[in-house]
Amino acid sequence: MTSQDVSHRAKVTLPKTAYGLIAILVLLVVASVTTPGFARVDNLFVVIRAASLTGIVAIGMSYITISGNLFALSASALGALLAVLFALLTAALGFTAGLFLTLGIAVLCGLAQSVAISLIGNPIITTLAFGTVFRGLAALFSGNSILRIESEAALWLGTARPLGIPTQSWAFIIAAILSWFIIRHFKIGREIVLCGANPKAAVASGLRVGLVTAIACAALSIGVAVMAIMTVSQFSQAKADLFMGYDFDYIAAVLVGGIALRGGKGTPLQAALGAVLIALLQNFMLLHGLSAGVRMTIVGLLVIASISLFHILQGRGR
Repeated sequence: MTSQDVSHRAKVTLPKTAYGLIAILVLLVVASVTTPGFARVDNLFVVIRAASLTGIVAIGMSYITISGNLFALSASALGALLAVLFALLTAALGFTAGLFLTLGIAVLCGLAQSVAISLIGNPIITTLAFGTVFRGLAALFSGNSILRIESEAALWLGTARPLGIPTQSWAFIIAAILSWFIIRHFKIGREIVLCGANPKAAVASGLRVGLVTAIACAALSIGVAVMAIMTVSQFSQAKADLFMGYDFDYIAAVLVGGIALRGGKGTPLQAALGAVLIALLQNFMLLHGLSAGVRMTIVGLLVIASISLFHILQGRGR
């Protein structure tokens, strides 16, 4: 046995999700000890609810990043458009029709973005432009006014707590498990990872790069639709300026979770853990009375530190 074999066997590699879980546990312990009221059940439910909607979108965003398309900067604007459309469709056709039509429109919006990304080749510029279109359509369809709905089914969806857990959190858990399973056990999931790892090799190998981009964009759009529908259902209203400035939150969850910026590495479960970690940190800082500016600064520094740490770990793992 050579020294190289010994060093290889001695090297212990933790699963990527383990880093996120360890960070969450450490923060939970520190916050519980140092912050009165943090460990209360009602406060933890607030954290879970806050993490859930951001996490659902972050899970969809992880498909974009893993597939090698960086990020989509249209998520918050698309959320506003879908919220407005859901309110209008529910008021006109009822909750069930409004729900399914909104999800269908979301998929179409995702597919339209994927076609543009394939043609233009720059996901950042493409989705930034689409974001402007989506936000403009939201203002147009809503007339820049608040749209209100009256639906018992929608109100239940937005406020119910089956088994004591908010519906948003159930959706978050289901989305995380389902998305992880698709990436790990479906052929298209493996293609998403391979296309992100080496796009040129993927094209040369005959992988369905266009289909991968379409599925990634559709996954994000469905996540955004779920967020929009849940939000409108909870507050029984929609408006064009919903989710303004939330794009950084979705991207931060992906990066803090440790998904490789260049694609090809990571799972949606890491993005889900990143969303939980950020929600815990935000709640911890809020209970300590830190201002919004300080909280934003700390979250930004956390993103920078996370990217640097995972870059170092990946370098050592080679």
